[in-house]
Amino acid sequence: MKKLIFTTIFILAISIAHSQSTTMIAMLLEDGKESVYLEKEKNMNIAAQAMVDAGLIEQWSLWKRTRREGDDNWAHYYVFRRTTKAQDENPQFWDNAKEVVYKAFKGKSKKSIDKMFSYDRLFKDRRVRRYKWVSTTGWLGLEWEIGDKGYFHFMKQKNDDFVNYEDQLWKPIAQQEILDGYRKFWGLGEIISKDESTKALNTGHTHIAFNFMTKKQNKPAIETPEDFLTQKAWEGLSNSREMLPAEELTLIYTTL
Repeated sequence: MKKLIFTTIFILAISIAHSQSTTMIAMLLEDGKESVYLEKEKNMNIAAQAMVDAGLIEQWSLWKRTRREGDDNWAHYYVFRRTTKAQDENPQFWDNAKEVVYKAFKGKSKKSIDKMFSYDRLFKDRRVRRYKWVSTTGWLGLEWEIGDKGYFHFMKQKNDDFVNYEDQLWKPIAQQEILDGYRKFWGLGEIISKDESTKALNTGHTHIAFNFMTKKQNKPAIETPEDFLTQKAWEGLSNSREMLPAEELTLIYTTL
């Protein structure tokens, strides 16, 4: 019965996830602007929560990327803004966005609120990608907490079997790790649009894979059968995409 309940939750969560899209905004800050930027995003978290409550967006979060030596052109922070299919298909959802934000800061003038959300001279670069889920696990009700870690890989699809390999080989492992308490979520997103700054990078990335783990320790190593067909399947997975090393993110702000 417990397994049946978990399976039902997985199916429901996957169905909901596949009806959503996410805008991923990468921010490369000007030197010395981090504290100013974070104060603005603290206010944006309040504004975003008001937009969630008003049904304009589904969820918003800010994550700090862990820097590595020699990665000066990488983003310092990432914003993720998730929307439902209905919100994506109905632009009028955004028509009263400003009024919703103004109400969230009742007592402040519209001029001061507009200034609060001015990001002039804060960024060296700002890059926008939008992706939709093509394969995911469920969340099983485990919510984010400030300070949580997340990881993502940029990927480049090399053949038509790529998503099927991820879905049939990797997702079952991630699902079992969720049931065992080591993982919160795994998902593979297909990039469906890029702004001009992102296109200028000319990376060729087609997908993004996300991993969110729990704090449970001593996760056993992944073991796969060593029979011929299984080994060939995993070789097929490796040959179906190019994958960059994982990028580590730390949750700074999020809506409920």
